[in-house]
Amino acid sequence: MRSTFFLLLCTFWAISCQLDNNKPGNVPDSGLSLVTEPNPEWQYESLRLYPVMANARLLEEHNSLSHIKTLAEGMNTHGFRIMEKKQFGASEEWRHVLTVQNKSQDTVLLMSGDVVQGGNQDRAIAHHQVIMPHTVTNIEVYCVEKGRSSYYDQSAPEAEKQAAAFKGFYNVASPQVRHAIQNTGEQGEVWNAVARVTEQNQVSSTTGSYLALDQPGEQTSRREACLNFFKDKFQDADNIVGVVAVSGDKILGMDIFGHPRIFRQHLAALMHGYAAEGLGKTSGNATMSQQEVQKKFEEIVLLADKNAKTNSVGGKFSFQDNWVHLFSK
Repeated sequence: MRSTFFLLLCTFWAISCQLDNNKPGNVPDSGLSLVTEPNPEWQYESLRLYPVMANARLLEEHNSLSHIKTLAEGMNTHGFRIMEKKQFGASEEWRHVLTVQNKSQDTVLLMSGDVVQGGNQDRAIAHHQVIMPHTVTNIEVYCVEKGRSSYYDQSAPEAEKQAAAFKGFYNVASPQVRHAIQNTGEQGEVWNAVARVTEQNQVSSTTGSYLALDQPGEQTSRREACLNFFKDKFQDADNIVGVVAVSGDKILGMDIFGHPRIFRQHLAALMHGYAAEGLGKTSGNATMSQQEVQKKFEEIVLLADKNAKTNSVGGKFSFQDNWVHLFSK
């Protein structure tokens, strides 16, 4: 009798788990689910966010990632800095390689599309990489400021110019720029993407910098209002690890992180890029169907399989046997 009861209990548990995995929005065995229910707190003008939730099992498995810092945090940490590898004129390769010096105790995540400002020209990080404490590492980058090739602060002491350290972290580049970096790997295509995004936002600069997005204007004001709207939206959610960003009938991008803290620390920088393209010159509603969003979400989440690294629509970055970032390309 006892064994029969135990068998029934196990059967009920197995069925419950299966039903839970098959809930709308869930991808079985991934530990991730997409929240598709309407919520006015997740939409500003034409830009709508679909939150991604992690279950308790996934959060426990990825708990070791909680200590990883973002590049924004790293650039504000004593002992961490990014510098030009070579001064201008030494080699044409100077544009595409920077040196990261990490004398701190922190482990820092560099994400493809992270933009740093200063140096001899503003750059975007080419590939995901984790910078370990007490290391010096060369990294590949792309220029996002076509018309400058000298240190950003001409009044700086000569020793500072020689070191050519960067002023700081800017934001995560917009989806078009990230796409050019991750899919073409061509500097010319990155510059073209920067030009399209700045033109869309009705700004320009003499050096063609991506950072021209911060110039005063109507589009800048709209973007700042959008960023203020979404500020701290997910700060109290300890199980949200990412978002799918949709504008009109288009998915701008998906960014899903292995730990809620990493997501929260990236959100403002990611939103800057999403808003730069998601608001555009229109203010219509997000019209893409939930079914279409769910399908794209599932394509990205399938990369959570430890044996998969990439597919035609997305990428995965892992560190110490856990995936850290799933993203659309």
